[in-house]
Amino acid sequence: MWERCLVIAIAFGGVLLFDGFALRGKLTARDKIVYGSIVLITLYGAIDFAMNQDWPDYLDLANIPFGKAAKTMEQLLQTDWER
Repeated sequence: MWERCLVIAIAFGGVLLFDGFALRGKLTARDKIVYGSIVLITLYGAIDFAMNQDWPDYLDLANIPFGKAAKTMEQLLQTDWER
């Protein structure tokens, strides 16, 4: 777990350091909100990965609107390979 945390800290530190220098003075308030939202969503996914917990993730959110249709398609495409 500590190795994962170290890799995530180095990756996020590098990205934020580079973006801090490259984007300084170029972002509007709306751009900063969008960038911060993306960083927070990515940080949540990284913490979920590092802690190895069964927290809700992006697939759980996609399952809400598309779950029933995906299950129906899966049942239609099932084949019996053991014949």
